[in-house]
Amino acid sequence: MPTLINRSTTRTDPVRNFKYQVQLFHPDSQFNKAIGEMGFMTVEGLAMNTEMVPYREGGWNTNPHKLPGQTDFAPLTLNAGVFWNKTGMWDLAKQMFSVQWGNGKIGLLDEYRYDMAVRILDHPVTKGSESGTGGSTDGAIMAFAFYNCWTASIGFNGLNAMDNAILVHQMTVHHEGFDVFFGNSEAKSLIHTSGGGGSRVSIR
Repeated sequence: MPTLINRSTTRTDPVRNFKYQVQLFHPDSQFNKAIGEMGFMTVEGLAMNTEMVPYREGGWNTNPHKLPGQTDFAPLTLNAGVFWNKTGMWDLAKQMFSVQWGNGKIGLLDEYRYDMAVRILDHPVTKGSESGTGGSTDGAIMAFAFYNCWTASIGFNGLNAMDNAILVHQMTVHHEGFDVFFGNSEAKSLIHTSGGGGSRVSIR
């Protein structure tokens, strides 16, 4: 006789994709706060791909051997509505421009790289700390951690006096790899640590 699932204790629903938090880990706390309060509409580019290197062996004409090559990570694209008092995206873009322009040696607070975490929150939870109120991470059930990020581009949608839409800006972020954390204990406990090997997002 088949065993019935106890649905009062076992989760059978997949994770939802519309309730999440974006957090920056930057040496300058003003960027962490500014980006964390923006409320991004979409986060795209959660993907990795390992290049295939074909090798043709002499005398073996049926098919090439397929070897793994370099692994690359897709750039992240983040979209948000424009608010007159939320300048986080533009501030990051200006910082990158000042680095490219060349203002001498880069100090700690002039660092253009940062790490970033995207936490997926549980649903349906609409009140209390587990709902994400006040930036709480108590309700996180899954998280992505991105390493050595930098802002590549900022763009705004077009203006049209005949339209009835909102102004949206978009940020493209390159990074050098990401990790995925499953479960509440790991997802909510991501912090930024630094040491002899550099800084990195890790579990508290």
